[in-house]
Amino acid sequence: MSKTARKRIFYVMLVICFMAVFVFEYLTPALSDDIVYLDEVQKAAGIKDLFAQEVEHYLHHTGRSVAHIMLRFLLYGRNKIVYDFVAAAVFLTLSVLIYLNVYNRKEYDVRLYGFILAILWFCDPAIGDTVFWEDGACNYLFTATIMTGFVTVYRLGMHEKIKLGKISIVGMFLWGIVSGWCNENTSGGVILFVIIELIAHRFKTGKKSFKPWSISGLVGCLIGFVMLIASPGNYGRVDTMTEEHTGLLAYAARFLKITNVIRDNYFLLLLIAAVIAVVLFYYGDSVKSFTQKYSAFALFIFLFFAVSYVLIAVAYSELRTFFGAFIFLTIGVANGLSQVAEINDKMIQTILTSVAVGIGLFFVLSYFEDGANMARINREFKERDAYFAQLQEQGARDVTAPLLRPEWETRFSSAYRMDIEKDRDYWINHFYATHYNLGTVTGVEREEWTIY
Repeated sequence: MSKTARKRIFYVMLVICFMAVFVFEYLTPALSDDIVYLDEVQKAAGIKDLFAQEVEHYLHHTGRSVAHIMLRFLLYGRNKIVYDFVAAAVFLTLSVLIYLNVYNRKEYDVRLYGFILAILWFCDPAIGDTVFWEDGACNYLFTATIMTGFVTVYRLGMHEKIKLGKISIVGMFLWGIVSGWCNENTSGGVILFVIIELIAHRFKTGKKSFKPWSISGLVGCLIGFVMLIASPGNYGRVDTMTEEHTGLLAYAARFLKITNVIRDNYFLLLLIAAVIAVVLFYYGDSVKSFTQKYSAFALFIFLFFAVSYVLIAVAYSELRTFFGAFIFLTIGVANGLSQVAEINDKMIQTILTSVAVGIGLFFVLSYFEDGANMARINREFKERDAYFAQLQEQGARDVTAPLLRPEWETRFSSAYRMDIEKDRDYWINHFYATHYNLGTVTGVEREEWTIY
């Protein structure tokens, strides 16, 4: 395929990526914490109040101020389509950043970029939380993009693929602060990445000195990370977590839980990584050549495990907290796939291209069904919200409302896990009761609902 043809297809893929995400973002209603934060930011008289609210949040809830200040600004305008556009652009940016972390790719490598998009779309087990839920996207998609951007520029600079001047000393320092302040386990992974890069640079060049921007970036990351974990609100959340075991047995139980999460949700990607390693080893010249040539592949696979197992520090972790580790794994697999694509073997090239085409076909065929279910869920929420608003005008107090129809569940929406329940004391029921100034909200099965 000519470079011109690859370029055109590449840009078409960028547009398709943006539109596919934008549509699903548009079809995702406000869920769970979105409602609480929406009510809170509407009390703010301006930007100053938004920052004051975030300071209060930092002191009493969590240290993820970078994520939540972005969420506050997006909710403050009360125009969700702005968020939908921004989120789609951020997802697109993340996919391109992962692509840029593969150094041996050919220009406009549409097959490689297609594999990256496929991994992001099909292999993120919590995509409903990390990409399409507004609060979750700010906490995971947006922050992961910030951190991946930092990692990308840092790698390009360390490998002398771009030149970073004196102004980069300040720029990388500030970017480092923001990256370190994003997310507990992933920010820690970024710091580990920087340290590994510095050590590798020391052994590779034999120089004891480092470029100023590389040190300022590390210092910035450390400062941001300290600010993140120093939040008094973090410790209040930790105190609410309970587990059956104590001492070393508790850590053993946590280790097992993390291992099971990896097995149940990331085995396919790890299997692909293992197959890639075997293929590269057998087509390589020597063990030494293998370790030197494929160091990026190994580095990001290692970071996946490091960022995953550091969660042993807490009693319980939601599946979405593995998103940063998933991004590192994606970069690693992408690097491995690009190395396999360089092998001059007709069978390997045929397999890679056939798989890429097959994945593209499956995406097209499955997108419409998932999109239809997203639209149905969105319609249900709009009908129920309109009903709540009507009851609010009537001054109703104790109300009932229908649950979602079970047959429309899709992995791209977290609505079913964040819906109201039959128990009026359920925390999400309280969110709706407060938002619409109702006394209580009780969920009933949709089959039993006859009012609308």
